[in-house]
Amino acid sequence: MRPWRRSWYYTEVGEPYSWIIGIISVVIAMAGLKAFNIHTYVSPQNSIIVGVVVGVVVHEMMHRNVARRYGMRSSYVTNWLGVIITLLTAVLPIKLIAPGYTKVYSYGFSESRRGILYSVAAGPASNIVMSLVTLVVGVILKVFSTLPALAFTSIWLLNFSYVNFYIALFNLLPIPPLDGYKVLRLAVSLWLLMFFTSLALFIVTLLLV
Repeated sequence: MRPWRRSWYYTEVGEPYSWIIGIISVVIAMAGLKAFNIHTYVSPQNSIIVGVVVGVVVHEMMHRNVARRYGMRSSYVTNWLGVIITLLTAVLPIKLIAPGYTKVYSYGFSESRRGILYSVAAGPASNIVMSLVTLVVGVILKVFSTLPALAFTSIWLLNFSYVNFYIALFNLLPIPPLDGYKVLRLAVSLWLLMFFTSLALFIVTLLLV
């Protein structure tokens, strides 16, 4: 009897190559062939692409770095099945961005409950902070947008803010294996604060863009 072998598409790729593969697959999924045109990332209409890429990278990096801060071994990994699914959505109106995830290695009792909570919450929290900053700056520029350059920058920032609030809100849904499910189990009050903050500000940005 032949031993069971894991299929190639379940193979995981570790850092640093996982970041390169993950970023490229997300960009292609969002922009398609436009991903290879530098003007894609400057246009305010396409600032959502930049928002998704930056939002996903920072989200996963915060998971990883906070976990390490609390003594846990953590790294971002991609697997080929997730990469293929992500790339296939390049031709679809609805995108499924899931080339990889942040893997946390447990050392038994070495990690604290607080460390686990903070490492999980750090991902969506980073999206909320980025969104809030760009929302405030975008609104200020919108109010004083007498110059075309200011109006251009305002639209770009508001689109960036909108998509990052969406990333935060989606990840905070209390459904496994999303971050929201884990945060809710560890700290209900923190989940309520983060979820409804994301929801309220997502609606605000939706009205502004």
